[in-house]
Amino acid sequence: MLYFRRLFLLLMIVTQWAFGQISFRNQLEFTHWQSRNLDILENWTDVTYQRDWLQIGGRFEINKPPDPTIFPIDTLLKRYELTYLYARIRSRHFDLILGNFYTMFGRGLTLRTYEDRNLRVDNNLQGIKVDFKQKNFKIQVLSGRMRDLYNRRKEWLSGLDGEIKVWSSLKLGSSYLYQHNPQNFDRQKGLWSGRASYSRDRFDIYAEIAKPQWYKAFSYYVALNAFGTDWNMVLELKDYDHLSFRNAYQTEYNAAPSLTKEHAFSILNRHPHFLDQNDERGYQFEFNYNLSPNKQLIFNHSQTFTHDSKRIYQEFYGEFIHYWRDIAEYHLVIDRTFDFSTNTENITPLFDGFLNLTSRDQLHFSLQHQHVKNRFDKSEYDNELVLLEYSHSPWVSFGLVGEYTNQYKIRNIELDRHQWLYGQVSFNFWRNQRLSILYGSRREGFICVGGICRYEPEFEGIEIKLINRF
Repeated sequence: MLYFRRLFLLLMIVTQWAFGQISFRNQLEFTHWQSRNLDILENWTDVTYQRDWLQIGGRFEINKPPDPTIFPIDTLLKRYELTYLYARIRSRHFDLILGNFYTMFGRGLTLRTYEDRNLRVDNNLQGIKVDFKQKNFKIQVLSGRMRDLYNRRKEWLSGLDGEIKVWSSLKLGSSYLYQHNPQNFDRQKGLWSGRASYSRDRFDIYAEIAKPQWYKAFSYYVALNAFGTDWNMVLELKDYDHLSFRNAYQTEYNAAPSLTKEHAFSILNRHPHFLDQNDERGYQFEFNYNLSPNKQLIFNHSQTFTHDSKRIYQEFYGEFIHYWRDIAEYHLVIDRTFDFSTNTENITPLFDGFLNLTSRDQLHFSLQHQHVKNRFDKSEYDNELVLLEYSHSPWVSFGLVGEYTNQYKIRNIELDRHQWLYGQVSFNFWRNQRLSILYGSRREGFICVGGICRYEPEFEGIEIKLINRF
């Protein structure tokens, strides 16, 4: 890492005299955790220099102290650290990155690196990546080490990904990822995948198959998309068998599609499904139909099983959307999930509406109810969430969120509290600056994206977020 720091400083000094574009982005989060008597400061500073074919960038992170709910062993994480640094040379057909980078092979069955700060995921690779593209052909070659939660890096990876356009409607591709000197328990070394995509008129199909070197079974993912004048549908199939590819720190190199619906409403993430790439098969189907130019229906259904036919997760989701002139918009949702790992059935109806008072003033109201039934002990309880928000675009918004549960009434269930209330205000100023302040109490829950979830404990106190862009 010291080598990359010196390289970064040298490049910045050399380019000081040159004319180019410098962009700056800073994200700060300060939390005063009243119930734990704890103050946490987190900050991400990204700087990028761009001139013609050259791009140089870096990221500096502050965790003071590391959030104990995210980093249980905070001594492994430095409070101040340069965590991302790269130099990039680009032309019409050629792209070279030296340093840190993100990339993905296919749909992620072989390799997927990305950053999601809400999930606290940043598994970038540090090394070198070369892309070469022609009209009907592209290839990617890379070598590097992946970051884990504590910014540690272990084994080296080498990867190759190529794709060719056979004709205008058909593309074929293949990937191979190799781990040098693996130290994890199953001696994982290599993972291969092949893929094909075909598009014609009103439908397209994508299929990818993967074969690990350490296990005899194949894994696959298939997606079919079709559409008409007033409708569109997506059908996805999955079968993941011993697909998880990890280093000695148990960081996964790959992240296949989870095939469960991602929800924007927080109460629908109370009982999420956690992706297991070693033992899952199933499907997801979604159908959208436009009843009229201002009315829409959405239906989604998914199921996930193990390879011994044990059902893990099932969901039925329906949504009706109505846009009434330019004055109002509302969503009616009914969702039913079965989480067989916890033996719970969850039925969630909700209403979410927007009322435009003027061209800039808007009211947002959301009423969400969830009934939870445990099939094992027959216990039942309810969750309620109410949201009221006023916004004056693009400058300011005020919100109030309250939540209640009667789960504490169940025998042998002890909760410190059963109701939560917080207020939030957000300001947008100078076009690219945003300040958000939250005060009150917030219920524990999960934050989920693509089958990857992070548990966020109950919070009481003040939370300040500031984003600056220049």
